[in-house]
Amino acid sequence: MNFIDEAIDQYCVNHSEPEHPIFAELHERTYAEMEIPQMLAGNLVGNFLQLMIRLSGAKRVVEVGTFTGYSSLKMAQALPDDGEVITLEYESKHAAFAQSFFDQSDWGQKITLQQGAALDHLSHLQGPIDLAFIDADKVNYIAYYEALLEMLRPGGMIILDNALWSGSVLDPKEESDQALADMNDHVHADKRVHNMLLPLRDGLMLALKK
Repeated sequence: MNFIDEAIDQYCVNHSEPEHPIFAELHERTYAEMEIPQMLAGNLVGNFLQLMIRLSGAKRVVEVGTFTGYSSLKMAQALPDDGEVITLEYESKHAAFAQSFFDQSDWGQKITLQQGAALDHLSHLQGPIDLAFIDADKVNYIAYYEALLEMLRPGGMIILDNALWSGSVLDPKEESDQALADMNDHVHADKRVHNMLLPLRDGLMLALKK
């Protein structure tokens, strides 16, 4: 994920809106207790998600891949009081960890966590939704994208994380490499959206529904 010099990355963090202390605690405990802590979205991606919510006036958000709840909390913080984040997490350990932080947060009541296979939950969700964030198992990215696009309102946005996958999309070798390269091609060719691939952190694919 180190596309940008660490000093420049930290400079960007230092000159972006500061975070509530709960995010520092969540970050610290994620790195202390989780096997792959770098799955956490991080400050700049979290602030970017908040900015997209505020710019779009989003109220209803769906997230695929909760992990420890960092991005869920960031998005919920930016939503109005009547806003909602529906977040889907397969791993029960991650779901329990995330829920513990939702419960202690002043805005955690805006978050509904559903544990289990995301495609099963998505098949029962009703639109419209305003924004979606996908940060889960890579082989199902296109399936998640298609399910969410059906629910997305015109002018709504889907944001897909890890779109550059540490550069592996340039020469895919593993299954996840190929899945993300295929996702990038799929979204780029989709005439239903305006898209942009942004080199922020590990890459964000943005798709704005026409």
